[in-house]
Amino acid sequence: LEYCRNYAKQHNYKIINEYIDRAQSGTNDDRPEFLKMIDDSNKKLFEGVLVYQLDRFARNRYDSAIYKRTLKKNGVRVFSARENINDDASGVLMESVLEGMAEYYSVELSQKVKRGMKINTENCIYNGGTIPLGLKLVDIDSGITDATGRIIKKKKFDIDEQTAPVVREIFEMYANGYIMADIIKHLNEKGFRTVTGGEFKQNSVRGILVNKRYNGVYTCGNAEIIDGIPKII
Repeated sequence: LEYCRNYAKQHNYKIINEYIDRAQSGTNDDRPEFLKMIDDSNKKLFEGVLVYQLDRFARNRYDSAIYKRTLKKNGVRVFSARENINDDASGVLMESVLEGMAEYYSVELSQKVKRGMKINTENCIYNGGTIPLGLKLVDIDSGITDATGRIIKKKKFDIDEQTAPVVREIFEMYANGYIMADIIKHLNEKGFRTVTGGEFKQNSVRGILVNKRYNGVYTCGNAEIIDGIPKII
């Protein structure tokens, strides 16, 4: 934002509005403020759209072409604050090259992330998501170093002995024939709390009873690895 504002000031551009989609991917057009900007262009509110660089506008050439065509039809030009693109034939070529590179890096990053998650899954390494009650994460050495030579830390599941007894008590009560209402009442009266810090309810207790991780099954997506994590029960 600061860079774009300075660019506008240097070129005597008047800022009409700022359209900000925070933490939204540029790989698709599911961005409310971006779509509002496109819609506002129909109202002739502005003559140009200034982006930090072109990959902030779109990271695939199809969306870029479609929306730039809409803007052009409305008399609006897209400017890049970081990339000096001429308004001539060479500029058209440069713009297409930059957009192609942005899409390439986006696809490449997606492939790397998926490959990394697959390797993590095969090694029963934490891949993200909520940590179930009774479990915790511990650091392990991945054997991989970063650019500075430091070992990259990975995380695996381990038993949290502070909260694991609560999980064991839930399973023991259920196995001994207690109904769900009695289990919930007992847990809340003893002051036990869910992983999010709230009181136990039917869904939270049921979620624990059907969670395969408590029986040592590592799960990620559709993948299941028996004895992939320490058993609580």
